Amino acid sequence: MPAAPEAAGAIRRRVRRWNLPAAVTAVAAAADGRSGAFALGDGSLRRVGFAEEAALDAVALHEGAVLALAAVPGGFVTGGDDGRVVLASPEGERVLHQEPRRWVTHLAVHAGSRTIVAAAGKAAIGLDLAGNPLGRWDAHPSTIAGIALNPTGKRLAVAHYNGVSLWWLASRQQSPTKLVWKGSHIGLSWSPNGKYLMTAMQENELHGWRVADSAEMRMAGLAAKAKSLAWSADSRWLANSGADVVTCWDFSGRGPMGRPPAEICPGEGRLVTAVAIHPKMAIVAAGYENGAVRLGRPGHERTTDLEAAGAASVTALAWSPSGDQLLAGTEDGGAALYDFAGG
Repeated sequence: MPAAPEAAGAIRRRVRRWNLPAAVTAVAAAADGRSGAFALGDGSLRRVGFAEEAALDAVALHEGAVLALAAVPGGFVTGGDDGRVVLASPEGERVLHQEPRRWVTHLAVHAGSRTIVAAAGKAAIGLDLAGNPLGRWDAHPSTIAGIALNPTGKRLAVAHYNGVSLWWLASRQQSPTKLVWKGSHIGLSWSPNGKYLMTAMQENELHGWRVADSAEMRMAGLAAKAKSLAWSADSRWLANSGADVVTCWDFSGRGPMGRPPAEICPGEGRLVTAVAIHPKMAIVAAGYENGAVRLGRPGHERTTDLEAAGAASVTALAWSPSGDQLLAGTEDGGAALYDFAGG
């Protein structure tokens, strides 16, 4: 007897869930694809092996909240409101940098060049994995709202009030290239092909530039601020939160301007609060303000519901490098690992 259509198209997964003692502020999958990490508002990190059933590995890293998390070769790097940048690896924990009286709010990592850039106040600080300084870029008009490295790891983008500053990491004396748009830019993302820079704005819209000629793009009309941006690996799709659907902008051909976005993964009145795109396919993971998590594809109506990660807003989503695992965290300390290996 043939399987029903729903069963035939079902996505098989194994789910592990935890109730953690503080809000999940960020999640990341290790560069080797074997483990993941949940950063918490109490200053700790919870690590989980993808092939294990053991309890989460807990390690205290910061006095205060962990504000930023990224995977680096051999471990994870965190930034906290104690001004520290900390490397957590199997060998132990090590403070790579300390910024007195400042919060480390954002991290950007380039694995190939083993470069870390941390944002603290108006300054961006470059480090290697040993904590050696690689540069400091602090001529910004306001507190940094987002940082990103281009695909080669040679150029740094910094979002701040009224636009974005572009720096060359190898140049010690330079004036940044300015991409100007008035208003408060609250997030930043660089496309995987290096062609586009996009920012989320306080005014419930996106703004962007084509890096080669600084041509501008504006996408308005969101119901809320887009706190989460995600690119597909081929740079065709940019997904964003900020509505009761996932908005997916098509950057193929002439780009997204003048073309309506694809709207997927409807939340039935619930806002999308986090998005992440599979590293190999155009599959979007969406997290919602009620803790729900769903999967969808641009141009397809079908949505796959996963088990809820928690009962409050999803704060962060991240795929493993293979796309076999998805990590999710919520404001009420909910944490989930969805394992699709073999599914």
